Amino acid sequence: MTISLVACSGNSAKKSDVDTAQVHNQVSTEARSECGNDPAYTIDGKTYQVLDSVTGYSERGTAAWYGAEYQGTETAGCEVFDMYGYSAAHRTLPLPSFAKVTNQQNGKHIIVRINDRGPFESGDLIQLSFAAANALGIKAKTGAPVEVAAIPPEQLPPELKADSKPKAVAPLVKPTEPVDKSKPYYVIAGTWPDRNASLDMFVRLTSVGLAKTEMATAQQNGREMYQVRVGPLYNQDQIDNVKDILESNGLANFKVVAGK
Repeated sequence: MTISLVACSGNSAKKSDVDTAQVHNQVSTEARSECGNDPAYTIDGKTYQVLDSVTGYSERGTAAWYGAEYQGTETAGCEVFDMYGYSAAHRTLPLPSFAKVTNQQNGKHIIVRINDRGPFESGDLIQLSFAAANALGIKAKTGAPVEVAAIPPEQLPPELKADSKPKAVAPLVKPTEPVDKSKPYYVIAGTWPDRNASLDMFVRLTSVGLAKTEMATAQQNGREMYQVRVGPLYNQDQIDNVKDILESNGLANFKVVAGK
């Protein structure tokens, strides 16, 4: 079977799909995390320098988003990733820090908590949580034009300040093992002869936060078919998260396959 990708936009959830009363991360002015703030670090052969301060940082670029595949996993800042919180990953801002992100296409803006490193699978400037991307009206899983302006703690809006901190996890005893990207896996949600049926499934999966959903064409018995899959996934936790989301949405007929 020959498979090729079909371009589609993701994160098609309507604003009403996310309870905005639940998505605001509590903001506090705590000191830098002990995690994720090495002066420099190297990923995939590229070295990044972590900023000493957020003061004066403002940059325009593009945004990606991530969601259910990483739900409940540890961020680089040793916090628990919550796809329904207003959080984001950034390569060089201190952890944690806060930034105003503005969608350059519609003018919408929100404040997010930077508690993770990335994105490293794309050239985007920032990787938003599912809820943050949804609030900004961002549907494409990568490439949305944004402006990111860091906010010093003393300049945070009073209504966003809170006494408690986001749930943290204990620092690992040893560093996390590097991701082996030579062994990707995909969870196939289904294959259809009708493009519209597969597009409906694509929209359904991205609307529940599966950022890595993609639609591909497949040749089967000389006939063009349309396949919807989630991936690439690189560890069992990601695979299990995807399976849980599919099952909780009444989708039990899926299969996990190894990529090439």
